[in-house]
Amino acid sequence: MIDEGAPFHTGDILADRYRVEHMLGRGAMGFVLAVMDLQRQEQRAIKLLAGAALAREATVERFFREARALGQLTSEHAVRVFGAGLLEGGRPYLVMERLEGADLSTVVKRRGVLPAHEAARYVLEACEALSEAHAHGIVHRDLKPHNLFLARREGAPPCIKVLDFGLSGQVLTDPDDPRLTLSDEVLGSPAYMSPEQILSARSADARSDVWSLGVVLYQLVTAKLPFASADAVEMVRLVRRETPAPPSTHRAGLPLAFDGVVMRCLEKDPALRYASTAALAEALGPFVRGVAPASQTPTPTPAPTPAPPSRRLPLAIAIAIAVAVGLALAAAALATLRG
Repeated sequence: MIDEGAPFHTGDILADRYRVEHMLGRGAMGFVLAVMDLQRQEQRAIKLLAGAALAREATVERFFREARALGQLTSEHAVRVFGAGLLEGGRPYLVMERLEGADLSTVVKRRGVLPAHEAARYVLEACEALSEAHAHGIVHRDLKPHNLFLARREGAPPCIKVLDFGLSGQVLTDPDDPRLTLSDEVLGSPAYMSPEQILSARSADARSDVWSLGVVLYQLVTAKLPFASADAVEMVRLVRRETPAPPSTHRAGLPLAFDGVVMRCLEKDPALRYASTAALAEALGPFVRGVAPASQTPTPTPAPTPAPPSRRLPLAIAIAIAVAVGLALAAAALATLRG
């Protein structure tokens, strides 16, 4: 077996087409295998449900929901899906492009805080995929650094791929499906969830994804969460009631304008946030292009340079001298006439 708990061996053939190579990763509900597509001779990744997740109808439906959601997206920042189905025995699988690189959670652990322009670029790229998803009525609902993958590309800079649409909601087409969005069920990661999503998964819309991206931005440039508590009840209270300190509080030198973008994402009232991820991307553009203010300290306005002292005599003195000279000349002329 390639990993303890994974019911496959290296060399196994799945769906009569995919040869197992090794484990790429695993989570609470499943795992991802590196495979070779024997028909096309191309590397792929297969995502499979595992263990107790297989017994939950809603979990299986969310798994196929991810396949449907990703199948609608064409953005280079969304993971491409090549197929989905059931293995022999009924285990669901999803065939995706294989990515090389690391998620942003790992990037921050390795490197520490990121420059504002780099964090802005990564989130802007995520916005591109999410804007397309939102246009299809798909809300991600579980955005966090772990689900934003910095993928290496041959002959091109690395780019962000948005992962794990398994909790996504088709808010325009099935908001009332009780099997998938129970109002008392918490879907997502609380530290990244908007106040309205914490109260009800059905309340999440595109602006909830904007909130989550604001939390991600905050974390990328400070290595801290805007709301943090080990106690779940306290976490909910912080998210719903407290205003976090701006990112520059934790890291000197961040532009005030960057603070403004992050804090607008984290407005409690969805109506006060950016109305869309496209609007957020537009706000991040100046930071990516390097035309936003580079420092949070305003550039002091130089004091006006005093004019050099005038070499001209004051008018009153000039008049007095002229009068005196005139009188002197008149007196001299009079004396000459008398002589």
